Amino acid sequence: MRPEKPIIVEHIQSLLDESGSFLLVSYMGMPVKKQEELKNLLREKSALFQVHKNKLIKKAAEGKDYSGLADLQLDGGTAIVYGEGEPSEWAKVIKKFAKDNEEVSFKAAYFEGELLDSSKAAQVAEMPSKDEARQMVLGMLMAGPQKLTGILNQSVSGIATVIKNYTDKKES
Repeated sequence: MRPEKPIIVEHIQSLLDESGSFLLVSYMGMPVKKQEELKNLLREKSALFQVHKNKLIKKAAEGKDYSGLADLQLDGGTAIVYGEGEPSEWAKVIKKFAKDNEEVSFKAAYFEGELLDSSKAAQVAEMPSKDEARQMVLGMLMAGPQKLTGILNQSVSGIATVIKNYTDKKES
């Protein structure tokens, strides 16, 4: 291995380790202008897009939690999408971008400590972000008390109606 390659492998390991989650994306045949457009969209979601050789990505995966990358069939150009934001948000950007740019597709993902193949990596785009998930849980938690309050209000007004009808009947 040439002397600069271990340095590149170490760089890849550090960015994958520090990110904790990442996507591997195919981009072959995509014009540079489109690549820049995708990079800008990802940057808005606190993610970066870096191109690396498949052999070096596999070498960087050796002995890591994501060592299964070494077993994947990675063909063509591979970009690593990583960062500080929500992986589901990055995946949504890629999925939306891929609709108009057939050169872009998911190869794999490492998410929540699990290595995902290309089809499961694409499913990350369907997942809610942490904020969206919190809103959903809060909505479910609030629905119960709201329904209970409504039932209690109906019950109280129903009892009041029965008492009023009873007193009206007694008076007549």
